[in-house]
Formats: sequence, C-alpha cells, structure tokens
Amino acid sequence: MSLEARLKAELARLPERPFWGPQAPDFTSNDYLGLVHSGIVGELLHRCPPEWRRGSTASRYLGGECAVFAQLESLVETLWAAPGEKALLFPSGLNANLAFWSCVPKPKDTIVFDREVHASIRQGIRLSGARTWGFPHNDFSAAEARIRKAQGEVFLVVESLYSMRGTRPDPEALRSLVRRYGCSLVIDEAHTTLLEPNGESWSARLGLPTLARLFTFGKAVGLMGATWVGPSWLIEYVRRKGFAGIYTTAMPPLIAWAVGEVLRRSQEWELRREALSQLIAFARQRLAQIGLPYEGLEGPIALLPATQEVPHLKKLYPPTVSAPAYRLSLHAHNTLAEVEALLASLRS
Repeated sequence: MSLEARLKAELARLPERPFWGPQAPDFTSNDYLGLVHSGIVGELLHRCPPEWRRGSTASRYLGGECAVFAQLESLVETLWAAPGEKALLFPSGLNANLAFWSCVPKPKDTIVFDREVHASIRQGIRLSGARTWGFPHNDFSAAEARIRKAQGEVFLVVESLYSMRGTRPDPEALRSLVRRYGCSLVIDEAHTTLLEPNGESWSARLGLPTLARLFTFGKAVGLMGATWVGPSWLIEYVRRKGFAGIYTTAMPPLIAWAVGEVLRRSQEWELRREALSQLIAFARQRLAQIGLPYEGLEGPIALLPATQEVPHLKKLYPPTVSAPAYRLSLHAHNTLAEVEALLASLRS
C-alpha cells in the first residue's frame, strides 16, 4: 500500500478536527482572567520598551539570549520558588515538557502518571526510555499499586487542574504517596497558573512536597511560554541537557517582557479571580438544579455530554476524551446571563 493510500485510509477513520476561532460569548478559550478579552495584554504589548520589540533570532544558546529572559526567570522565582529553587524559561509548555521528561528520568527509572496528563508530558516520557505506567484518572489506589512495583527513581506525575475534565488531584493522596514511598512528585500547573488566590502556586499553597512544577503563560496569562521551577541542581541539569530547550528558537523578547508585566501586576487580578470563582459556583449550582450531568468545575473547566449541537462550545473527540463531549471554559468576563443562556440551551 502506498503512503498516500495508507494515510487516506487512516484519515477516513479519524474524527473531524476543525480549527476554532474566537466565539462570542467565549466559552472555549483559556483566557480565564479575561486579560486578552479586556485588551490588557494588547495594551502591554504596545507599551513594550523599544529594545525588546523584536524577535529572538535564535536559541538562547546561540545568540538569542537577552536580559529580559533572566529578568522573567528572577520574577518567577520571587513568585513561586522556594529557597534553593530556580526557574528556567521555555517558549511553550510542550517544549518545556519535552525538555524535562526526555532527559531527567533514565531508562532504569519508573514514571507513574495520571492518564489524563497533557499529551506533551506523554510524548516527553516516551523519549526518556524509562518504564512508564499510566493509572486511571485520580485513582490513587491504582497509582500506589504501580508505585509498589516500581524500580529506580520513581516519578509521580499529575496536573493541578486537568485541562479536559476540569478536575483536580487529591492533595492528601499525593502527600501520602510521597511520604510513604519517597517518589519524586512533578506537577504541571498550566491550568492554575495565576488563578489561585493571590496568584500563588497551587502545590506550594497546599504544602505539597514537589520535585518540580511547571507554569505556563499561554492560558490565564494570555501570552505564550512556560517555566520549570525546581531545585537549582535540577534546573541546571535541564538547562544543559534538555534538547528541546537547547535546539529551539527562544521566545520573542517582546513576549517575555509582557509576561513579566502580567506577573508583576498579579495582585491587580484578584478581583478577576474572585469574579471567576463566583461564576464557577453559579454554574455548579445551576447545573445541579437543571440535573445536567457534568464533570469538573473544580476550576473554570467542565466536561459536558455531547447529546446535542451547542454552537458556542467546542466538541472534543477521542483520543482527546474517551467519548465525544463538550469542554466548557469559564472566564472572568463571562456574565451570569451568558452562562444562564448557555445552560438553558443545554437543557432544551
């Protein structure tokens, strides 16, 4: 069979995956605090100092380095790092995950991960050559059974908020597993970056004993990029060894400067965080009253059954989800009336 015939046969079995542009009202994007919707991000980009209004031109290792990157890493350390920890900047969360997971675990180690973690994590851990075991979503009894049989260094990988289901892991279960088995806990905080009270780290606020945390800037921050935070020795190792950081073009200094401005003004977004929390509570209440089944809303994300066509929601298909479903994303700029109208259309 020719390449064309083989791919066309597979294509016929794949679900549609159309691009999806801005919607009004927005129940799709990851602009949770509305910093893009309200024009704040655009205004910051216009105010960027002239020296940073440019592309990066190369990898940070080959002429692309500039002072604004180190400034952003220092700011991240002020916000989210514990004593002895450092930050390392990447152009995207996918790039950061590939860099970390491809080089830190070794073939004799074991990675135990929630099966709902980001695809970028799953791709990265394949590159590591380590033994990998996925456990059913948030099933920490199954995770423990895997950890008991694990060899070498054991990495336990979860997210602070799962991007498709809108659920969170049990912090007490995580704490217990680390205490009893000494595993290295790694948490991807992409979908809680800047959303926790006062913009804190979810895992740090709960006192979880993590090896490393990943924060991203393409969701609530409204721009792009990501950063690992962990012990200085670990971050230095990833800096020297992580191929996906070494061999990629750095993010534009313009973007790094704007990310820094959003993070510096973190306290200003508290009213937006509170508005979002109130909207989440309202949506949970109304869904319960309507009797519509859903999963999540432990943050601004919910997974809803795809029983009918809903114009303002993006339908997800396997393998992203186990069965076709709609992902609902709430934002500080959504109104109660918009949410009420959406839920009424689901009920009809």
